[in-house]
Formats: sequence, structure tokens, C-alpha cells
Amino acid sequence: MRALQLFGDRDTRLVEIPPPPPPGPGELQLRIQAVALNHIDVWGWRGMAFAKRKLPLVVGAEAVGEVVAIGPGVEGWRIGQQAVPYGAQTCGHCRACREGRDNLCENVSGILGFHLDGFAQELVNVQARLAVPVPESVAPEDAACAAITFSTVEHMLFDNAKLEPGETILVQAGGSGIGTAAIRLAKAIGCTVIATAGSDEKCARMRELGADHVVNYTTDRFESVARKV
Repeated sequence: MRALQLFGDRDTRLVEIPPPPPPGPGELQLRIQAVALNHIDVWGWRGMAFAKRKLPLVVGAEAVGEVVAIGPGVEGWRIGQQAVPYGAQTCGHCRACREGRDNLCENVSGILGFHLDGFAQELVNVQARLAVPVPESVAPEDAACAAITFSTVEHMLFDNAKLEPGETILVQAGGSGIGTAAIRLAKAIGCTVIATAGSDEKCARMRELGADHVVNYTTDRFESVARKV
């Protein structure tokens, strides 16, 4: 099957690799539908792994796939269902994992696509407990960004900033992955969005996403715009 592998600093190649075995106990096998491009992918591509890893390595830290096989002992899933896998390989046994907070796992063995083979391959086996079902109304291109990008923004806007409907929010670097997600989530709950970017092309894209006030910070100061809102 096809996979996108990293062979060295800024050296990625589309190659043929053996398919995975049938899913084991507690696992799902996914046929990957879309893979997001995240900053963690760029860091890895540039050789900034921050940890030892073995190359070649299949890239892709964020993805969405269709369930094509279900391992023994797995319940609550069906063939053909879409799933978003969580790429951090958590232990499942520490206190954080037992409480369902795998993002705080004390024994993470690595991140798929960064330290371990990732999702940029046709088929991949994942832990069912680390997969989230995707509503049928969500497109694969959006679902692929859920595990890292949208979850990061959700935590920043709603857990930390306590953003409420009707409030005004300033999104710096609104043309970035995190920025575009912030615009979409803020608009989804009825906020007024001021967004900044460094090019007219990105500013146009932010308007398409629903930003109410757009500032090209290479030509204008966002402070003057924000004070008038």
C-alpha cells in the first residue's frame, strides 16, 4: 500500500509499504480518508524531532479514516463509520488515562507521525479507546483537523478564555491553522471576530471564513481597528 515517508531532513517520498495485520484486541483498522498538515509535521520535516526516532518514518499526525475492520473486544463501532484517531500513544493505565484525560498521560510513548509511524498511509491500526466517532454532517477535510488543531483552539477559547456568545475576540495570525479554526469556532457561537494576517491573500481567506474585521498588519495597525469596534 502507499505511504508518505520521511527519509531525512526535508526529504519525503511516496513509497509502497506492507499493509498492517488485522486489528488486534482493542484496535480498529482505518482506511485513511484525509490527513491534515500541522506544525508538528513541519517540525518533523525540518528535522526538529526533539527526541530520538528511526527513519524512514510515515508522516501525518492528524487524520480521519473509515473503519474497515474491528478487533476483538471492541464495542460501539461499526464498519463504515468515520473515526478521528488521537495520535499520542498513551498508556491507558495511569490516573489521567483512567479518568479519560489521555492528553495528560504520564507515560506517553510517542506521537504518531513525529516519533512513530503516522497516518499518511492507506491503512492503519489504532487503539479504539483513542478514536472518536465523526458525525455524518462533518466533512473528512474538517474532521482531519479535529485531534490537534480544533481541540487546541477549543481548549484555548472555551476552557481558558471562557469565550461567550456575543463577545468580541481578536485572532492574531488568522491565516494560520490555529487562527482559521479560532475564527470558525468563534463565529459558530455568534462572536464578533477581528483577525490579523500578513498578506492580502490570507485576509481574503479570513473574510471567507466569516471574520467581521480583517487587518493586514503589514499595512495597518490592528489596535486602531479594534478600538473602533
